[in-house]
Amino acid sequence: MTSPTVPTPTPTAVDLLVVLTRLETKLDTVSAGIADHETRLRQQEQTALSEADIAQLRADVEALKRGRWPLPALGALTGVAALVVAAVPLVQH
Repeated sequence: MTSPTVPTPTPTAVDLLVVLTRLETKLDTVSAGIADHETRLRQQEQTALSEADIAQLRADVEALKRGRWPLPALGALTGVAALVVAAVPLVQH
């Protein structure tokens, strides 16, 4: 025994209109999202650093690195200063 087949209803014009309206709404949403994404990309491109800016920043960082005092040298100077301060009273007597 085979089960009876249920005939599928054929879509009416109203059904097709509803489906097309839903598709149109989805496409509008997607295209708005794409437009927003493109706008944000263009804004980032305008504010991006140029190669000259990056080179200048690297040069500034290197100059700062050369100009800083390393911590061991500062510790050694502090030790020498403490030794001098401690030795001054011994020399004065």
